[in-house]
Parts: sequence; C-alpha cells; structure tokens
Amino acid sequence: MKKMKISSVVFALIVSGVSNAGIITEVKSDGNCKTESFQISSIAAVPAGPNIVGAPINSTSCLGFVTYPDNDFANNPNPNKGGLEDGLLNGEIVLTGPGPDKDGYYVAGDQFLTNGNDSMVDLNGDGIFDDPGWIRLGGAETETGGDWNFVHDSIGDLNLKDLITMSLSDDGTWSLEVEPIAIGAVTDELGRATVFDHLAFVMKGPNNGGDDFGSWAIYDFNFHDLIKDGLAISLGDTAYDFEGTWDVDMFNNDNALSHFSVWAHDPPATFDVPEPSTLAIFALGMIGLASRRFKKHL
Repeated sequence: MKKMKISSVVFALIVSGVSNAGIITEVKSDGNCKTESFQISSIAAVPAGPNIVGAPINSTSCLGFVTYPDNDFANNPNPNKGGLEDGLLNGEIVLTGPGPDKDGYYVAGDQFLTNGNDSMVDLNGDGIFDDPGWIRLGGAETETGGDWNFVHDSIGDLNLKDLITMSLSDDGTWSLEVEPIAIGAVTDELGRATVFDHLAFVMKGPNNGGDDFGSWAIYDFNFHDLIKDGLAISLGDTAYDFEGTWDVDMFNNDNALSHFSVWAHDPPATFDVPEPSTLAIFALGMIGLASRRFKKHL
C-alpha cells in the first residue's frame, strides 16, 4: 500500500516557491510496459545448488514507459543508504525545461511498496519511517561485444564491486551473483541488519526515434509478493545466483538499449510475516535471512 505520495522536500518546493520550480509532479507512465519483459528464470544456492524456480517469474510490477522527462535521472545517490531524496527511486527531484521556471519530476519512494509487509526506513532514528530505503547497486552505459560494462556503486565507503557480479547482455539474458560476505559487509556499513526484499531494473531506451512507447521504464521484483505466491527461498546465510531474461525489443524506437541501472530495497529489520509464508532476507541480490551473528549488530 502507498505510504508516501510526495516527499517532504517536494512539499516544501510546492509551498514555498523559493526553488523557481514550476509544477512538481510524479513521472507519468504511458502504461505500455509489460511485467513479462523482465523475468527471473533461475535462483540457485551457492555453491551448485539446484534451481528453485519452476516456470519463469515475471517482474511483479513496472512503471513505464516514461516519455517526459525523456531520461532517467538521480543516478548518483550519496551516501546511497536509502535516504529520502537520495536517488531516483527515493523520490529525488529533477528540474527540466527551458527558462527559470522549470517543472520538477520525481518517482515516489513507495511506488513499488504495495505489499502489506513493505515498509520505509527510519535513518535518523526519530521514530518516523519516511526514508524509502532504495539502494543503487550500479549501472552500465557502455557495452563491449554485446555485454554491458557494469559499474558498481558504493554504500558509504563500501564499494560493491567485491560483493556482487552483475551482467546483462544483448542476447536478452542477465545474471546477478552475490558473495556470502555481502551480508556482514553491508550490515556493518549501514549500521543495521541488511534486509533486501525488492530488486528493480531501470531501463533506458535510445533518444532517437518516435516516443510512442517511451524512453525509459522500471521493472520491479517484489519478493514479498513472490514468497506469498510460493517462491521457496531458504532461510539462513545462503547466497544465491540469479539468472533471468529481458526483452531486447521492449523499446519501440529502434530496439536498442541506451543504459540501465539496478536497485535493491532495504526495509527495516523488523516486520510481520504472515504464516505459513516466510520472508527471505536478500543481501544485495537477496542472500537470505540475517543469521544470529548479525543480531548482535542490532
């Protein structure tokens, strides 16, 4: 369920008018994105575990295609800990258009937080859970031989390049591998138990061509929904390899990809899970539930 329509900063811009902004609005979808354009085809425990996915899993929701602004934005969150206004999926605003009175656009931080177990984060400890909690894992703007050159982000001082391996290829496949040490490393950097329950892909099409389908879209996997539907993720310190597919023809311009980014959602460490379902805690790629040793960090 939606818990945040506009952020506090957006509200301040609208009320005060001191930003010289025009109209501040959520980005609008033309409704042409399809959840089957991004799929998970395999989840296997490391090392050499069996694939626990039966039929391919579609993304649980998508936003797109977005034609204006005609480019995704706010791709440099810092410190990248899920704070309000820190990055595209956390409600950061982009001002666009000619002249001083620019219009502002943002993606609501709870855009994909639609399950009853979804929650925001309280980063400053004031008891108000108003931080969306989205962490950017990295992205790619260039490719070599059909494979995109993924550049890892950092969480504070922690570089993610030693913790995850992300690949996306022009043959319509993608994969995400997570090192078991990621749980401890990210937990220490965030100062709270690491709980990743969403995986989202921001896909940007080419700038040339028509805009009948749009230029960018976001595809989200909500693991609360998938576990409720029967996805059997095991509990404990278990690392997983993820494999999937994406539709190389998702953009109607000239069937080309300009760039992409990958995000994960980190909710609070405490929440209610309805029986008999169990909630997997995913550490940068959904590694599994935090173990007893991470409770010592709480």
